[in-house]
Amino acid sequence: MTLTRILMLAIGAVIFASWTFLMFRVLFLLRKRAEAESGQTFPGPGQALRQWGRFFRHPEDRILRQRLTGLTMGMLVWLVGLAWIGE
Repeated sequence: MTLTRILMLAIGAVIFASWTFLMFRVLFLLRKRAEAESGQTFPGPGQALRQWGRFFRHPEDRILRQRLTGLTMGMLVWLVGLAWIGE
Protein backbone atom coordinates (compact mmCIF):
# COMPACT_ATOMS: atom_id res chain seq x y z
CA MET A 1 0.00 0.00 0.00
CA THR A 2 1.42 3.35 -1.02
CA LEU A 3 1.77 6.38 1.20
CA THR A 4 -0.82 8.21 -0.91
CA ARG A 5 -3.43 5.53 -0.29
CA ILE A 6 -2.68 5.45 3.43
CA LEU A 7 -3.02 9.23 3.59
CA MET A 8 -6.29 9.15 1.64
CA LEU A 9 -7.72 6.48 3.94
CA ALA A 10 -6.70 8.49 7.01
CA ILE A 11 -8.34 11.62 5.60
CA GLY A 12 -11.46 9.62 4.78
CA ALA A 13 -11.60 8.23 8.31
CA VAL A 14 -11.47 11.74 9.78
CA ILE A 15 -14.15 13.04 7.40
CA PHE A 16 -16.42 10.06 8.02
CA ALA A 17 -16.01 10.20 11.81
CA SER A 18 -16.79 13.93 11.78
CA TRP A 19 -19.83 13.41 9.54
CA THR A 20 -21.09 10.57 11.74
CA PHE A 21 -20.70 12.63 14.92
CA LEU A 22 -22.53 15.60 13.40
CA MET A 23 -25.32 13.47 11.95
CA PHE A 24 -25.98 11.81 15.31
CA ARG A 25 -25.93 15.23 16.95
CA VAL A 26 -28.61 16.42 14.49
CA LEU A 27 -30.71 13.28 14.99
CA PHE A 28 -30.62 13.58 18.78
CA LEU A 29 -31.45 17.29 18.56
CA LEU A 30 -34.46 16.62 16.35
CA ARG A 31 -35.65 13.83 18.64
CA LYS A 32 -35.35 16.09 21.69
CA ARG A 33 -37.34 18.82 19.93
CA ALA A 34 -40.02 16.37 18.81
CA GLU A 35 -40.34 14.96 22.32
CA ALA A 36 -40.59 18.44 23.85
CA GLU A 37 -43.14 19.62 21.29
CA SER A 38 -45.40 16.57 21.44
CA GLY A 39 -45.00 15.65 25.10
CA GLN A 40 -44.67 11.98 24.16
CA THR A 41 -41.69 9.70 24.67
CA PHE A 42 -42.12 8.24 21.16
CA PRO A 43 -43.44 11.14 19.03
CA GLY A 44 -43.99 9.23 15.77
CA PRO A 45 -43.21 9.79 12.10
CA GLY A 46 -45.43 12.85 11.64
CA GLN A 47 -43.59 14.75 14.33
CA ALA A 48 -40.25 13.58 12.89
CA LEU A 49 -41.17 14.98 9.47
CA ARG A 50 -42.17 18.30 11.05
CA GLN A 51 -38.83 18.50 12.84
CA TRP A 52 -36.88 17.71 9.66
CA GLY A 53 -38.84 20.45 7.86
CA ARG A 54 -38.03 22.86 10.67
CA PHE A 55 -34.38 21.85 10.54
CA PHE A 56 -34.14 22.58 6.81
CA ARG A 57 -35.95 25.93 7.02
CA HIS A 58 -35.16 27.74 10.24
CA PRO A 59 -32.17 30.05 10.56
CA GLU A 60 -31.28 28.73 14.03
CA ASP A 61 -30.07 25.47 12.43
CA ARG A 62 -28.12 27.20 9.66
CA ILE A 63 -24.67 26.41 11.07
CA LEU A 64 -25.49 22.72 11.53
CA ARG A 65 -26.87 22.52 7.99
CA GLN A 66 -23.78 24.18 6.55
CA ARG A 67 -21.41 21.90 8.46
CA LEU A 68 -23.35 18.78 7.50
CA THR A 69 -23.46 19.87 3.85
CA GLY A 70 -19.75 20.68 3.87
CA LEU A 71 -18.82 17.32 5.35
CA THR A 72 -21.09 15.51 2.89
CA MET A 73 -19.48 17.34 -0.03
CA GLY A 74 -16.05 16.63 1.45
CA MET A 75 -16.89 12.94 1.62
CA LEU A 76 -18.00 12.95 -2.02
CA VAL A 77 -14.83 14.73 -3.13
CA TRP A 78 -12.78 12.27 -1.09
CA LEU A 79 -14.52 9.33 -2.79
CA VAL A 80 -13.80 10.77 -6.22
CA GLY A 81 -10.17 11.30 -5.23
CA LEU A 82 -9.94 7.77 -3.90
CA ALA A 83 -11.35 6.37 -7.16
CA TRP A 84 -8.95 8.54 -9.17
CA ILE A 85 -5.93 7.36 -7.18
CA GLY A 86 -7.11 3.75 -7.47
CA GLU A 87 -6.78 3.76 -11.26
